[in-house]
Amino acid sequence: MLILADALLQAPDRVLRPGRFRVSGRVIRDVGTDLRPEPGEEILELPGVTLAPGFLNLHAHLELSPLHGRIPPALPFAEWLRRILSLLPGLHATARTASIIETSRRAAETGTTTILTILSDPASLAGLAGTLPRVWWALEFMDLHGDPETARKMERLAAWLSRHPGADWKAAISPHAPYSASSALYRECSRIAAELRVPLTTHWAESLEEQELFRNGGGAMRALLPKSWVPGLLEERFESLPAGSLIAHGNQFDDADWKKLSARDCWIVHCPTSHAWFGREQFPLENFRRNNVPVILGTDSPASSDNRNLDLRMEARVFLQNHPGISPGEIWSMLTTLPAKALGHEGRLGVLQPGAEADWVGWRTDSSADPFAAIVQSTEPAEVVSVAGRLHRPEKV
Repeated sequence: MLILADALLQAPDRVLRPGRFRVSGRVIRDVGTDLRPEPGEEILELPGVTLAPGFLNLHAHLELSPLHGRIPPALPFAEWLRRILSLLPGLHATARTASIIETSRRAAETGTTTILTILSDPASLAGLAGTLPRVWWALEFMDLHGDPETARKMERLAAWLSRHPGADWKAAISPHAPYSASSALYRECSRIAAELRVPLTTHWAESLEEQELFRNGGGAMRALLPKSWVPGLLEERFESLPAGSLIAHGNQFDDADWKKLSARDCWIVHCPTSHAWFGREQFPLENFRRNNVPVILGTDSPASSDNRNLDLRMEARVFLQNHPGISPGEIWSMLTTLPAKALGHEGRLGVLQPGAEADWVGWRTDSSADPFAAIVQSTEPAEVVSVAGRLHRPEKV
């Protein structure tokens, strides 16, 4: 198939006019401005549209959209945690499944073609045949109440994925957070991540209450944990993290941690709307930049954000408001090339180039406007979305 559009956005400083590329199966074969149809080739004409790579969201909770608006914003983290723990038992597997399908579709229609989502309840996968975007399922583990059977559950996830070879799904693993996963569990998850060659992601340094818990063993979060809970050393958990770990949030690292993060090639997944929803202090972007720790953007949970559609454009807008000195190229990379590299898919995802997956989005934009700015500032759904060459046209209200 040959796709013809007004423009093709490869990066904020690389725009092809007109924009054209050829797809063979699920892969992009050619990109240029003067491609001509081959004999018998199908042609998709998209006048008034700018083509761009699909975004990648490496921290989401697709299961939790039914909890959107159930907890008020700006609560202390420990109180938010207490409330969400009281709501989760009422969120049954069928509601989680419906949430996964609907929320992933809305995310795709706002430009996201790859999502890494935390999966806390594997039962919500029962009967799920597919999702519009490609998904990494990060199976979450805690050991507050005994053996989480990590290896066995990961084997079951791998078996389930093998039965859906056409769904563009992959596995990941997630020890939940230092306060809910022991040093032993972090080591086991790291071992499995290396053995299965899957990404490891974890919530870390999200709040001041979490840091207080490990500094003195008390504070507001202690009452939420079993009486038998023993904090152990935070350093032991950190040292067990494999190279390339995805650290969600990273709001409250100590001064000594920056170089350690860099040495382990960790990635920070910052969720600006969730950060704002909790009323947190300014995200320490400059510390990460000075220590060469890459930052990418995620959406977090609909239960802790105003971003119900998991729209990465909304995250980018909030991020730009908080960090106005950021360059267009840097924020573009946070949405595309950097998360692709973090997943080990550099050159395959987050780009429009020969050999890349045909994950692209068509945006209706003003031909006289800066296409990057127009896409980020838009609140309208995409004109067309493609994942692995499969086309989807959002319904316009």
